[in-house]
Amino acid sequence: MKIKRIALLGTLVAALLSSHAGADVVTVAQVLPLEGSVAPSTRATAEAAELYLRRVNEAGGVNGHTIKIVTINGSSNADTASQRAAEVVRQQHPVALLNYYGSSRTAALIKSGVLDAAHTPVIGAIVSATQLRQSPENRWVFYIRAGMKAEAERMVRQSVTVGGKRVAVLYQDDAFGEDGRDKSTAAMQSLGIKPVLTVPLETKAMGAPSLNKISETVLNANIDVILMFSDSVNVGGFLKAYRERGGNALVTTNSALSADELVRASSADLARGVCVAEVMPALDKHDTKLTRTFAADMIAVGRPDLAKSTTALEGYVSARLFVEVLRKISGPVTGDAVRTALQTRGPFDLGGFELKYGLSQLEGSKYVDIGIIGREGRVLN
Repeated sequence: MKIKRIALLGTLVAALLSSHAGADVVTVAQVLPLEGSVAPSTRATAEAAELYLRRVNEAGGVNGHTIKIVTINGSSNADTASQRAAEVVRQQHPVALLNYYGSSRTAALIKSGVLDAAHTPVIGAIVSATQLRQSPENRWVFYIRAGMKAEAERMVRQSVTVGGKRVAVLYQDDAFGEDGRDKSTAAMQSLGIKPVLTVPLETKAMGAPSLNKISETVLNANIDVILMFSDSVNVGGFLKAYRERGGNALVTTNSALSADELVRASSADLARGVCVAEVMPALDKHDTKLTRTFAADMIAVGRPDLAKSTTALEGYVSARLFVEVLRKISGPVTGDAVRTALQTRGPFDLGGFELKYGLSQLEGSKYVDIGIIGREGRVLN
């Protein structure tokens, strides 16, 4: 499939190349699923990265470089996404991919050999799964967000301290969910407790009868804390069934959950009080230079909606990291040069949020906080 046949979110050549005649153009690409249930989140991620890079170029670029960013719909199917990424790499020759999404899609991309063949790094793969993040086959995917182990440990410490020791773990029945189950169980063991229940959830959207049955099982077990590792739709469906039956346990989810999607799947009232692991600094506090700059940049380009989005912040951070890496490259900008700079020229302080990589360290951050969904459906800290 030719790139021109793929649904394009947008191709931005920021800084109006005509006003930068003679400038060196450096290309980066985003291959994200821009349709289906994840579209609101992935579009926010992609748009924030695009808008930041456009502002950088409008300010004169970086070391004589202007940045062209190509964003395409990468499909929710892992193999199709890899094929489209391969085509982008072959036709556009990006020096990096930004914001690749999902464990299965990232695993398929690594396995395809595209990154190895083209020497193209990925900056900011949105993946939590421990096994994938520590894969010995990976040489090119760099993670910004903390992984599942750090998330699960923080979720357990917070929830047990606040909610109690009778814990149920509800997890998506795949590698991602099993990783959350295993890492949270290990964290509980370190505190001398065991989960009362571990309940698998389907990977597809579950119907009311199944969710009702699970909610009744949890209710009958007299649970204090529910840890959830699943998509927002099934978390919301369970929450609705559980709360409407009188369930009042503390519910805590990992960072894969989108508060907006949870509210749509349940209601603002039912979602209030749900705790969410956060792998980016809190937006409502504005207590880091990063979050203040992010909000100012999004508002300046007429997108105050993105200024309130954690998924947009994650896309913004990956673009910021790429720019900081670009500043540290003195010669030709290639995929190899980007990879070397990431591994040897850090740490990278993006404004109170530091990322550090190494020759065998592809995980840049272990930052995890816990937020709580407030009255307006927003995550507060």
